Amino acid sequence: MKTYLQAYFDELKGRVLDKSKIAQIVPADCYRLALDIKTATHKSVSETTIKRVFGFASSIHQPSIYTLNALAEYCGFTSWDSFYTHMEQDKLQTSQQKSWSEVLVNATKISLFSIQSNKHKCGIPYHKTVDRENMVHFVDHLHGSGATVGILSGPVGCGKTIAVTRWVEQQISQNHTNNDSSIFLFTNSLSLLQGTAFGYHSNRWLAHLLGMDSAELLDRFMDDHKNAAPGKFYLVIDEFHSDLVADRQFYTVIKQFVEMVRHFAQYKWFRIILVLRTTTLFKYETLFSSTATDPLWFSSLSDTMESAYAGIDSFSSTELHRLSRKFHLPVTTKSLITQHSIIKNPLFFQYFYECYGADMDPTNVSPFDEYVITVQYIKKKIFNGINTIAKQALMEELSDLVDQESLFVNRKQAYGIIKLYRTAYNDLLYSGILNEKGTGLEMRQQTFIEFQSIELIAYFKALKFFNQQYTVQELIDHLNHSTAGTAIKVSQLKWLLLFYIEAKDTSLLHHLSSISFIKSNPFHLIAFACDGLQKFGLTSRCSPGDNNVQNIVHLHDNSFVHYVSSQLCFQPKFGVHAEKLLEFELATEQEIILRSKLAVIALLRWDEKTLLNHLAGLAALPVGAYAGLMVNPLNLLTYLYHYFDHRTVEDALVFELDKITMQLSYPADVVTDYHFDVLLYLAIKVTEHHEMARKYGEVIRQRLEKTDPERIYEIDFTVMMQALFLLESGEETAASQCIEQLSTADLQQYPVLNLLHTFFNIHVLKLRGESCRHLVQSAITISESYGFKLLEAYCSLLLLDEMPKNKQLRQLSHLKFQFTSALPSYMRTSSLPNNYG
Repeated sequence: MKTYLQAYFDELKGRVLDKSKIAQIVPADCYRLALDIKTATHKSVSETTIKRVFGFASSIHQPSIYTLNALAEYCGFTSWDSFYTHMEQDKLQTSQQKSWSEVLVNATKISLFSIQSNKHKCGIPYHKTVDRENMVHFVDHLHGSGATVGILSGPVGCGKTIAVTRWVEQQISQNHTNNDSSIFLFTNSLSLLQGTAFGYHSNRWLAHLLGMDSAELLDRFMDDHKNAAPGKFYLVIDEFHSDLVADRQFYTVIKQFVEMVRHFAQYKWFRIILVLRTTTLFKYETLFSSTATDPLWFSSLSDTMESAYAGIDSFSSTELHRLSRKFHLPVTTKSLITQHSIIKNPLFFQYFYECYGADMDPTNVSPFDEYVITVQYIKKKIFNGINTIAKQALMEELSDLVDQESLFVNRKQAYGIIKLYRTAYNDLLYSGILNEKGTGLEMRQQTFIEFQSIELIAYFKALKFFNQQYTVQELIDHLNHSTAGTAIKVSQLKWLLLFYIEAKDTSLLHHLSSISFIKSNPFHLIAFACDGLQKFGLTSRCSPGDNNVQNIVHLHDNSFVHYVSSQLCFQPKFGVHAEKLLEFELATEQEIILRSKLAVIALLRWDEKTLLNHLAGLAALPVGAYAGLMVNPLNLLTYLYHYFDHRTVEDALVFELDKITMQLSYPADVVTDYHFDVLLYLAIKVTEHHEMARKYGEVIRQRLEKTDPERIYEIDFTVMMQALFLLESGEETAASQCIEQLSTADLQQYPVLNLLHTFFNIHVLKLRGESCRHLVQSAITISESYGFKLLEAYCSLLLLDEMPKNKQLRQLSHLKFQFTSALPSYMRTSSLPNNYG
């Protein structure tokens, strides 16, 4: 049967009225017309059916083939197909052939409309978007391959549409500038898929777009320019998504498209660019597999090295840098090269812009920022539009089926859930929240549902528990005993922290130390919580210029702050996150610990401004606040700063160490900490106070016995410091036995441990009078990576010992030039050891 077309049906109805000599039909005429049709064709068409045909009775269905054939026969045709063919031929005879310039005008109008539409849909201001490097490479390799069609694929949200839009817009602009007559027809797949639903073949659809009445006219147009065309012809089809239609219809479209490609392959100036999701490509891998070896097709499935350019993914560092410059953000390419944030995904960069606007900083996107951006993504893709409750319920039930670290759920296993939420499921597929993937196996074909990320799975697990109003202890018990993978549990915990912080509730923070699966590495959770507290736990300033910030989350004497204070301060960005807690009102002892930790880091980096700022903060606290501490960090930091600034050991520093040594002779319940170890070790190295080293080494041993065995990093650090103190007290054998407890893997995992281990070996070799040049070079490299300028300078001086005399002065000049700005007094020639002149 020929396709039902309303225009042709309207023409047939007109002919029926002419044949029956009815000028203006009324309901009463339908009975007589039914009798006339019965007499002329011997086919019975009821009066009610005639009324439906002419609109006197309602109908939601198209006329049946029986009715169509009866009406066509009444008008003198053998059948509906015969009438349809007659209409097509009549149209072909009366239609005029389109010229290249007319087709160019029609195609450009459609393309400009598509471009303008995409500009309005762009998530960031379109004029701030950037060209994508892979788009140009893709087109170049498409031409180089000699293929007729190229498939540009990429994951959801990677910026395919804007990349293609910018490219087409530039090509049309260049056409105008260079008087080029190349045709660019840019459209989305919706019209193609709708056309197929109404029975249009792909060729007919293309002819219709170009303003031609039939596919025959399109063929004639192509043949007229077969050997020589005024320019190239690009058909660019965007958003070729399988989720827009039923699977059966999508199969039909692809098969028709394959036929169209074969037909148009003879025209060397004709190219097709299909833009689709990677998930669509792999979901229908068996359908597209035949194109992998077909020279007419160029895609990521092609078995060539160039096929890598058929995909488009996240922003490169260069693209992100250009994008940042368009937003007038002060960033460097180097700062973005090491950035592994989700904002490299164009869709998430859009949500980053929506969340922070002009205040966004692409070089400093914290894990908490990433979760805030993900919330924006969830709001737009799930909690937006219709079926929001169904989508939430579906995501919660599907997330319960996920175990371990997998992102996949077997579709058969989830069939009952999908059937219950069919519409919501289709919405989530279309938005890219969920994807369907096949196994690619011929014998054991299965379909899996893939979640967009672990964070999405964890969000709905966390949301489900949060809404059930469990107590904090019940939540923690559930997390500790959950069979889910660690990555999912950690992400789930982050979401719960976000929910609680947003609600200004610190009860979950109080219990963070009791969560078993983060004990070995709690810092990423601490960093997340500190960032969240700063962003959600402070009210905005009351008025412009008002620097008073009010706390709406109270952390005074909070167990979370104590937990943070007890952590090692040498984790990357510890200072950044600890600084955020100092914006809150804290207990005096907690402020002392945090400020002195930050001051130790500033001392090792020789950041005088930060160091003096924290010393001033410590000095402003009551003197009695230091009574419960084994070490007065304000005094030690001040004396050490004076030593490194003026190269003289004050008597007050020796007196301070004597006082601590005396205190250690009498057991007392006093507070000690890891950064106190570092301060005392520096003071001992400066003063050579070996008795202090011996007694404090015993303090470290006792603390080691009380440390939770699951806190591996703290144990390894404490063992390392114990070894260094034993070495300073002359117990090399005992020190070496401590070092033997450390594994090579631990040393490689934690650079600070590796640095301390290197210093230990340097001192052992120096005690033995052996060369340590290679170890010093290694220590310099690690110190540079942490920005520890003080240690780097110390190591550089150690190298002088092993240099020939004729090279020492040259090296001294180099060191003075290198470190004078950072360590002006420490590196003065007059303050160097006498043997260096």
